[in-house]
Amino acid sequence: MAIGSGSTLGRKLRGVLAVPGIDVEIPYTDARGLADGPTVLVTGGVHGGEYPGIAAAVETARRLDPAVLRGRVLVVHLTNPPAFWGKSQYWNPLDGRNLNRCFPGDPEGSASERMAAAVFGLAREADYWIDLHGGDIHEALVPFSNCVDSGLGSAGEVSRRMAEAYGIPRVITSDGSGACTYEAAVRAGIPAILTEAGQVGQLDQACVRMHVDGVENVLRLVGVLPGAPAPHPDLVVYENFDWVRAASAGLWQRRVEPGQTVRAGEVGGTLTDVYGDLVEEVRVPADGELIFIATSLAIGRDDPLLAVAH
Repeated sequence: MAIGSGSTLGRKLRGVLAVPGIDVEIPYTDARGLADGPTVLVTGGVHGGEYPGIAAAVETARRLDPAVLRGRVLVVHLTNPPAFWGKSQYWNPLDGRNLNRCFPGDPEGSASERMAAAVFGLAREADYWIDLHGGDIHEALVPFSNCVDSGLGSAGEVSRRMAEAYGIPRVITSDGSGACTYEAAVRAGIPAILTEAGQVGQLDQACVRMHVDGVENVLRLVGVLPGAPAPHPDLVVYENFDWVRAASAGLWQRRVEPGQTVRAGEVGGTLTDVYGDLVEEVRVPADGELIFIATSLAIGRDDPLLAVAH
């Protein structure tokens, strides 16, 4: 669904994107510069508890000045309103699904699939997409950016340059086969990245600043803002990202922390039953850096527990 199609150059408009078939409205800002240029989509709040990304999307939209823009910046402030207002980790309370596993979506599908399809319609209007995340309510992590492997063609190659320009020191590549925002976008030929800064449902202002600065760096990279992106020479690129999920429900006690160097086979944490009896020792899957670990005591079957980049 196109939005802002009647806007003229040099204007900044606010509105809501209605999702057909469900009672959900997604707020956005549509800023158009005085000069022609590319269109960049910025999304926050695909996961409702990832507050630094949401706050950064709001701040980015407020800072946009059409007088200095070349092209168009479309900012979706809150991609998943039901999860945000419901204070729900991972899941959209309308259908119990993870919105960031539903792209490119289905306009005739479940609530999350319809929302994904509506937002992906905006992505199809864009030349680039930046999706801002921030560590969900029970996620401890170190900041990183996701892009797809450059072997997926020009969209993949550009997404790698976007991730490097964003400025977060860790870049993690994927094969692009999943249903996350950036993966679905690159398969559709749209260069895209997913950036993570923030954790455990906190509004960390340093992470908000990291996102705002990162978005502006990418806008400079693609020519929407004047000037060159700030240099970031100390990047580490990881080509593998191994997740461990819970084989059964239980009470989780972690033994490692984000940013820690870990070894394959060491115990990353334990799951017990409600009486404290051991259910499982959870082993680290590979040598590398621990990027993510769950902080919740309550863990359901198949919940993510930890992830290692290498």
